[in-house]
Amino acid sequence: MDRKELIQALIRFGLNDREAQLYLALIQRGPSTAPEVAREASSDRVVAYRTLDALRARGTVTVTAERPRRYVPVPPRALFDEHLEARRSGIAEDEKLAIALTELLPTRSGSGDNGAPRFQVLPGAPGIYPLLREMVKRARTSLAVMITHSGLRRSVEFGIQQEFPRFLRGGGRVRMIVESDPRIRSVLQGFAPSRRRYPSLEIRQLYPQSARVTIVDDREVLIFPVPNGHVRGVQEVAIWTDNPDFIRSQTLYFDGMWERAGPASWRAPKSRPVRAPKKPTRSTR
Repeated sequence: MDRKELIQALIRFGLNDREAQLYLALIQRGPSTAPEVAREASSDRVVAYRTLDALRARGTVTVTAERPRRYVPVPPRALFDEHLEARRSGIAEDEKLAIALTELLPTRSGSGDNGAPRFQVLPGAPGIYPLLREMVKRARTSLAVMITHSGLRRSVEFGIQQEFPRFLRGGGRVRMIVESDPRIRSVLQGFAPSRRRYPSLEIRQLYPQSARVTIVDDREVLIFPVPNGHVRGVQEVAIWTDNPDFIRSQTLYFDGMWERAGPASWRAPKSRPVRAPKKPTRSTR
C-alpha cells in the first residue's frame, strides 16, 4: 500500500483523516515530539498538538515523562482490536434493540384482509436478500433451495448461511440443489461444519441448473424470474408469495429435480503438475 491507501485503511478503524496521518507518522518515526510529528505528516504544528492531545485522551497515543515530551502510538493491533470490539458490542446492542422493537411495534402478518394470498415484487439485492434472511429465520421445519453459484455467493455475503445452525438445531431439514460449477465448491466450504454436524443438511448438484427458488415450510416461496441476476442489463428481481397453489407447484418441481440431482462435490479437483517439454535430442552420427 502507498501512504494514501494506508491513511484510508486507518480511517476504517475510527480515526479521521488528520488523526490517521499523525498516527501513521508516529508509527513510522517512533516516539516523537509534536513538531517532529507535524513535519513528518506535513501538518500545522498547532493543529498537530490539538490532534495528538485528542488521541491521547482516547488512549490511542501516550506521552513520555521526559521534556520535551514525546508521543508514543499504541500498537496497531491494540488499536484495531479496540475498534472491532466496540463495533461488535454495538451490533449486539442493535440486535437486542431490533428484537425488542419487533415485539413492540405493530405488524401485519398472515394473508391480506380478505384472506387472499399476497405477492410481492422485490427489485435489487438490498431488498431481496434481507427478506430472504428473514424467511430463513422464520423457518421451522423445512427449507428447499435451488441456487446458482452467483446466488449462493451473494447469499453468503448477506450472512444468510448464519441462520442455518439455529434452524438445524431445532430439527429442521435443509435440501439444497446447486449448479454443477467448479467455482461453487469454495463457497460450499462455508456450509461444511454444519453439514458434518447435522445430517439433515443435504446438498446435491444438478447440471444444468439455473433455477433460483427458496421454499420455506411449504408456506412461502421466493423465486427469481431471471435466475443469474444481471443479464443484458436486467436488474436482479425476485417474487415472494404465500399463494398455496403456487407453492405447491414449486414444491413438485423441486421434488422432481431433487430426485434427478447427484451428490455435491466438496473438494476442488487436484491440479496436475505442469511438466516442461522435453528437449529434443541431438542425433549422433
